[in-house]
Amino acid sequence: MVLDNRTKKYLKVFAMIAFMVVLAGCANNLDKSGKLIADRAITESTKWSINAGFFDFLLVIPIAKGILFINSLTGNVLWGVILMTILINLIILPIMIKSTVSTQKMQLIQPEMEKIQNKYRGMNDQTSQLRMQNEIMALYKKNNVSMFGSFITFITLPIMFAMWQAVQRVQILYSTTVFGMNLGLTPMSQITKGHFIYVILVAIMGLSQFGAIEINNIMLKRNKNYKPSSTQNSMKSMNIVMTVMIIYFGLVMPTAMSFYWITTNIITVLRTIYIQIHYIEKEQAAKEKNVVR
Repeated sequence: MVLDNRTKKYLKVFAMIAFMVVLAGCANNLDKSGKLIADRAITESTKWSINAGFFDFLLVIPIAKGILFINSLTGNVLWGVILMTILINLIILPIMIKSTVSTQKMQLIQPEMEKIQNKYRGMNDQTSQLRMQNEIMALYKKNNVSMFGSFITFITLPIMFAMWQAVQRVQILYSTTVFGMNLGLTPMSQITKGHFIYVILVAIMGLSQFGAIEINNIMLKRNKNYKPSSTQNSMKSMNIVMTVMIIYFGLVMPTAMSFYWITTNIITVLRTIYIQIHYIEKEQAAKEKNVVR
């Protein structure tokens, strides 16, 4: 079965929602008063042992130790969070390049795919459905699109979850203040006390999150063959919902997570621009040059 772009979009959004539910409901790191639970804390003396659990041993503890190591060099744990976020994004860059290129190509051929689907609309017999599948597969092959290329980004979800866990469990964060904000306290708890600098932080995070979602559509419009499809237009409201969800999590999670998300969003914007110019537009230019020849 060939999945259309709408179905893929919904599956990706479902995966993100499921991921956030996991974030909210998985191993609780804070007690009812918002303090880090002692046996969940990671410090310089925490042993890097398999006894901590496979996931912690493989990802969480190394990331947390990296944050603490950078803190020992810079004297600022926030730099640990930011630089480890950058390092992790550099590690997963090859995966993200493949995923982003595939997603952009899928969106570019979406109008043609919709034409094929409309052509066979209401034809539910096996022969018609097989013909539609073959035409869509031919469209993929013609445009060098991988059917599952955009799904490869899900491989990075465990790393994202590990980073989330590491940031929450680094003990020193809970006694660190940056720009007048305690990194271990939740913005919501401080906004209700009248500390409105946290509002500015969450607003910046929300804007950067929306930018990270929309940059894909913005760069898509640079393509000469771009034609907006009904699917892309219908996803705008879903993008807003995703942004609102991230803002909510930013309010109820430690302030350090807002800095992590801002850093990640900026990287996402820069990465998408780089991939669009260096890979997608470069490939299109090469194709046009070959056609002229």
